[in-house]
Amino acid sequence: MSITGKAPISLRGYLVLGALTMITPLATNLFVPALPAIALAFDSSTSATQLTVSAALIGIAIGQLVIGSLSDHVGRRMPALIGTGLFVALSVLCAFAPSLPALVVLRFLQGFAGASGVVLARASIRDRTTGPFTAQALSRLLVVAVLAPIIGPFIGALALQVIDWHGVFAVLAVAGAAAFLMTFFWFPETWHRHLVSKDDKALEEVARHELMRDPHFWSMVLVTGLLGLIMFSWLSTGSFFLADQYGVEATEYSIFLGLSAVAFLISAWINSRAVLVIGAFKALVRGLIIIGSAAAVLVIGSIAHWPLPVVVASAIISVGAFGGMIANAQAIAMEHHGKAAGTASAFLGSSQFLLGALIPPVATAIFGDTWSMGTTMFVAAVIALIVTLLARKGSELRNNELESLA
Repeated sequence: MSITGKAPISLRGYLVLGALTMITPLATNLFVPALPAIALAFDSSTSATQLTVSAALIGIAIGQLVIGSLSDHVGRRMPALIGTGLFVALSVLCAFAPSLPALVVLRFLQGFAGASGVVLARASIRDRTTGPFTAQALSRLLVVAVLAPIIGPFIGALALQVIDWHGVFAVLAVAGAAAFLMTFFWFPETWHRHLVSKDDKALEEVARHELMRDPHFWSMVLVTGLLGLIMFSWLSTGSFFLADQYGVEATEYSIFLGLSAVAFLISAWINSRAVLVIGAFKALVRGLIIIGSAAAVLVIGSIAHWPLPVVVASAIISVGAFGGMIANAQAIAMEHHGKAAGTASAFLGSSQFLLGALIPPVATAIFGDTWSMGTTMFVAAVIALIVTLLARKGSELRNNELESLA
């Protein structure tokens, strides 16, 4: 239900929504180049240091579910202000963490608070727009979300040239403070729960129950999570792998992350046209085949110690294709759940972070730096492809049953 109108969002509106959206990816990507320095500072292993990334991702995943649901009852503005304010405070506390376990806990809380930005930006767009305006606004925010992985690693790497890893959190605190001020002055309340009729509330509740019982939806949630695993395996493990095997420094790795983000944009652009011709299911299947093939090259190249350009290119192709495929999986998941789009969006958003948080440290502990990244990405792509094919078959059977009943 749109409360505040259907007109396009203003430039000032996009500025504050963009600031809120960028908090979450900045908290992850700006921090990544500092991982080897943190491992050295606390005399910890690669897998242990990766927990600082995993903790933030878990916080982001849980935060989206909790804050998104809470905002349906209390509105968008107050959770956004509280979340960004806590993000600033926790960023400062992270800079002064006395130990790695303390940093892990603080990173979880930082991710939880930062999740308010992305989930409430999406919710606010749903409140204020309908139809093509919603698609337009979300597409523009996607570009902003991709800009953060491009500029974040560069900022983090540059900061490490003049200050130590503590300063990276100071930069995050400044970014959070800017988002807080923009939210305070420019972010209006967009969801007025008391104006929603009782009949609409009842329909929303029925739609949520249908969503929770739909195995087709949950299969796409799993695919979304596996795609997120591919992305975050590269983010959390790539710096260690390239430093150990090829002597790549933080600045060089930040360039590779930037190229990954460019590949993300190209993939999203190609996919936006391909789906109009072949549909989301076929586009997703083809994309997963490309991702899996590139990941297989990455595994072989890692073991055989192939030249750096080949290994990096295969990783960038795998991660870059994430841009288009994540949109396909989410579109398929939400196709029959328009009345529960908010709840569906929360689960889809959280799934991207959960597997990416939990699996890479375990894979690194089991397989080591050489094997873990490529192996995780390849296995995730294969499982995602199998799940997608099974979901497609199930969808076709369901459609046939509906046609026979009609």
